[in-house]
Amino acid sequence: MVTAEDKKFYDENGFLLVRNVLTAEEIAFLRKRAIEIFSSDEWKVSEYNTNRTITDVYRYFPEIMRVSLGKKVVDTVKALLGNDDVILTPETAMMTGFYPTWHKDTTTPEKGGHTFHKQPDFKMVRCGIYMQDNDEYGGGLSVIAGSHRKPDNFLTGDFLPKRTLFYRIKNRIIPQKDEDNKKLNPYGLKVIDIPSKIGDLVFFNFQTAHSGTLPKSQRIGDVPASKTKIAIFDTFGVNNGATKMYVDFLKTRPESIYGFARERRESKTFDEYTQSMGLGAL
Repeated sequence: MVTAEDKKFYDENGFLLVRNVLTAEEIAFLRKRAIEIFSSDEWKVSEYNTNRTITDVYRYFPEIMRVSLGKKVVDTVKALLGNDDVILTPETAMMTGFYPTWHKDTTTPEKGGHTFHKQPDFKMVRCGIYMQDNDEYGGGLSVIAGSHRKPDNFLTGDFLPKRTLFYRIKNRIIPQKDEDNKKLNPYGLKVIDIPSKIGDLVFFNFQTAHSGTLPKSQRIGDVPASKTKIAIFDTFGVNNGATKMYVDFLKTRPESIYGFARERRESKTFDEYTQSMGLGAL
C-alpha cells in the first residue's frame, strides 16, 4: 500500500496521503460514534477531556480503536516507517470543530530545550483520519510542503494574524495567500490543502508546518452540521530512544489536557488489542 515512491515523496515533502485505507462504512461508524460521544456526557469519562477533545481515546472507547487502528492502518504505518517494531504513543486523540493555526509540533519542545527530534534515530509520524472530505468546508489539513527540512521559523515571534472579525473582513477584501506571507513562509515553499477524502490516511512529519484547512467561503460557525470537522490523530514511532524521549516529554507538559500522559488508565482490552496488532505501547 505504501510504495518506495510514496516514501520518497514523504521524505521530500513531509506529508503523505494514502487513499482508501478505511471503507465508507467504517468512517460512517466512527463519525456516528464520535457525534454521540461529543453530544452527550460520554466525553466526561476522563477529567483530561473537553467537549472538543478526547485524549487517550482508545483506552476509553475500544470500539473506535478496533476500526481506526485496524490491521490495514497498522500495516500502512509500519510500511511508511520501514520498521515492524513500532510504538503507539499515548498521544491518541479524537477531536471535533478544531481549526488550529500554523505551527510545527516540534516548536514547543524545542523552546523547552528538548532536541529528540534532531536525534539521528528520530523516526515518528502523525496519522490523521478525517471523517469528512477536505472540501470547501475545510475538513482536513493544510501543510507547507518541505518545511520539515528547513529551520523552524516558528521559534521566534508571534507573526500569525489573529482571526478577528476585522481580519476576516480585510482578508476578504484584500486577500493574502498564506503562501505569500514572507514571515509565515520565509522559504517560499508551496502551501497545500491536502485533498483527503473519507477513508484516507493523512500522514505528516512532526517538523512539517501545518494548520487546519479553513472553510473557503463561510465562517467556521456556518459550516453545516453534516460537515462538522471530526478526526482521530494517532502518533507512532519506531521503538527506539528518540521515541521514548518524546513520550517522556509528554509527561512534562503542564497543560491540563496532557494529564493523560502522566496518569494512564489501565485497560486490559487496549493492551491485548495493541499486542494483537503487533504494536508496542509506552
